[in-house]
Amino acid sequence: MHKFEMKRRTFLKSAATLSAGATISGALPAWASTKEAVMATWGGDYSRLLGEIVQPISMKKDDVSVVFDTGSTSARKTKVIAQSKRPTNALDVVSFANSDMHLLSENGYLAQLTEKEIPELKNVYPQFATSYSIPHIYSALVIVYNKDKVKAPKSYKDLWNREYEGKIGLANALYAQAIVASALAHGGSNENFEPGYKPLLELKKAGAKILPSNEAVANAFKSGDIGVTLMWRARAYQWKKLGLPLAFAVPSEGALPVIFEAAMTRNAGHPEAATVFLNAMLNPEAQAGFAEKMGYIPTVRNAKLPGDLMETIGFSDTDRENFVKTNYAYVAEQGRKMLEWWSQTFKAA
Repeated sequence: MHKFEMKRRTFLKSAATLSAGATISGALPAWASTKEAVMATWGGDYSRLLGEIVQPISMKKDDVSVVFDTGSTSARKTKVIAQSKRPTNALDVVSFANSDMHLLSENGYLAQLTEKEIPELKNVYPQFATSYSIPHIYSALVIVYNKDKVKAPKSYKDLWNREYEGKIGLANALYAQAIVASALAHGGSNENFEPGYKPLLELKKAGAKILPSNEAVANAFKSGDIGVTLMWRARAYQWKKLGLPLAFAVPSEGALPVIFEAAMTRNAGHPEAATVFLNAMLNPEAQAGFAEKMGYIPTVRNAKLPGDLMETIGFSDTDRENFVKTNYAYVAEQGRKMLEWWSQTFKAA
């Protein structure tokens, strides 16, 4: 889940072909009588917590239960596309990160959602609102550092200071975020990543390590091999709970957000059950439950978190206003180049 989703070329080709004739329904399909919905989502803790935290709320509200169809992001996208031409979709609710959800909506696979169907949408922070999804939980990329080993950085650009030389570790899976962060530190923007390549290469040659997974980053902190990284605040919160002496800095250039969203398919077979469950996902108690268990932050104003938890995982109004906005078209255009540069140039340096 912790990936800045770059679109696969095959998906883009399919989406471009289908988009010419695809439209997004302006109204929800006719209500069905059943109160069970099928949701395509991530496995592991995410689907488990949906069952433990959200489903009791939907059951209490309107006796709605959900069957979880778990799988990888690419597998779930393939299912949504494959069933889009059928009169009724076997998938009622789908979960994706914001970039993938945007692309699915652009190509007409999702229903429109309003406060009439999802009353809790009225409490969503404006910067997370869309017409086609509910923003379930979010976090953002921050600078994570060992407070016992290094001085607190204040910006992405600080990572190029000599004091951090040889102490930086970057997760391989977050290659796109590293490129964007470098671009922001050196005059780039959400629609100009070019300034990020050369400085990032210089950082690698100065001793920055590439680590194969997020778990490897945590192990490198534990062993003392690194003192600073770029990581989702929610993931670093989980590491801190395990006893690592970590602190977090929201970069002055603006943090890169990731929003995990849920939506209803355009041709959902059980739309009434789907909207009840989507509304339950925004319930303040459910949102607080996910924050406590996973470290992801509520997307609604009326969810209350303990002060110490909010201080550890949260972002202020100013931080949110300063989030770097995703330019979806530019990200899709640049995705292949970024991956090839990271794999063939950066890793080989």
